Amino acid sequence: MYRHRRSLVACVVGAFALLPTACLPDDGTAGLPDTTTPTPPSSATATVTTQPATSASVTQTSHTVSPIPIGAVPGNPDAVTALSPWAADLLNADITVLEQKCWTMAPQNIDEMYADKDAIAAALATPGIDGQFAVIWTGPVATVSVKRNEIASGYACPRVYPTGSDAAFNDADARHAVRRYLSRFVGKPVNAADVEDKYRLVCAGSTLANNPGRLTGTTGFEDAEITTSGSSDGFATVTAPVTNSSGITATKEFSLAIGPDGYCIADISP
Repeated sequence: MYRHRRSLVACVVGAFALLPTACLPDDGTAGLPDTTTPTPPSSATATVTTQPATSASVTQTSHTVSPIPIGAVPGNPDAVTALSPWAADLLNADITVLEQKCWTMAPQNIDEMYADKDAIAAALATPGIDGQFAVIWTGPVATVSVKRNEIASGYACPRVYPTGSDAAFNDADARHAVRRYLSRFVGKPVNAADVEDKYRLVCAGSTLANNPGRLTGTTGFEDAEITTSGSSDGFATVTAPVTNSSGITATKEFSLAIGPDGYCIADISP
């Protein structure tokens, strides 16, 4: 089994040119493929109606105003717009609201990352930097990083990590990637918007990308029994009991690697 896993990892490394580390640096660019270009409720929402000279009225709807000042991002104003409703929820809502809205992230990570609101506010007060894969605000204590697919959603849930360290992805991230993938497969995605075209969970050019029907016939899985059996150097192995249409449950092994959007699945055991 270990020999199989090592050969699989080697194959992923050689064939797919995925990342060598489970960390993303502060600028969101280093260690990632250079050729990839990826792209919360409010404290105040206003609707402004203006009356021009004619009898017709024009209605303009403003975006959520963040209660936390957010530094502008030159060339990418959408980043501030998408982060503002999340910032409003960070200050005004219960953490369970953020867990529900930030469904792309493992709930336990949300609890930890969003705990120090003062440090997050200090980071957001600085000018944002538009990196290759993420927009970054760096404060004296915390760094806030927002992926492009989060910005595109209109409600951007950032990763928060200590300034001077890497935006590491952990075992909870790996398990959540598998959870989301299986949830899609059985027709019960964690969120209706969680589709591959918007949120990539399959590693580009991988064995799974070339054989997307590997789990055809799957009707269910044991969420509580999804476990991480190993992770290092940007790779992780996750196991999950999967049930097919005949009612047979078998444990499947998922091989993951770090891609531009975090953990992605490269292969699944037969």
